[in-house]
Amino acid sequence: MKLSTPLLITLASIACFTSCSITAPYGEFVKTINFSSLDTFSYKHTLTTGMNFRKSDELLLEEFSEKVIVSQLEGRGFQSTAAAAADADFFVVVKWKKLVSIYANPFDHIDPYNEVIARRDDPSSRFASRLHLTLEIYESSTRNLFWRNELPNIFDALQLSEERVTESLKLAIKDFPQHIVKDPNLPSIH
Repeated sequence: MKLSTPLLITLASIACFTSCSITAPYGEFVKTINFSSLDTFSYKHTLTTGMNFRKSDELLLEEFSEKVIVSQLEGRGFQSTAAAAADADFFVVVKWKKLVSIYANPFDHIDPYNEVIARRDDPSSRFASRLHLTLEIYESSTRNLFWRNELPNIFDALQLSEERVTESLKLAIKDFPQHIVKDPNLPSIH
């Protein structure tokens, strides 16, 4: 009996501490892939779904999604093959969804944590339309999804601007790895 009480307290403490830690992965591989074989990419398209978007908002999302993702991937060392999409090793799809949600999760939002928490007490911001961003990357040869990042409630739909779209897309692709440069002096194992 004396041994079980400290053990029970220890287990309860461990459960409490581990349940309080939040590690939100901002992107992850969903399928195994030979990443070193990926050199080129193409931007396939931007999808807008959910509640109706204004035409100007749709155009902004399409333009900036392509511009930001292409520049981010080129900055990681990949080469864009916009002219010959069929020759690309992988392709990218960006999905924006406009939905009504009860509140914004401060861990998913692009604004600082304290600002999101402060707005939660405002009755007008509790039930609002928010944008959800999903970035998907597919292997071109098999058309299989291998990397995905989903950011729900990234920002309120009324706050749609070039800056917010750009920051959201940068956050979405933040954890995608750099291009692997192959050393021509190493022997091939094929």
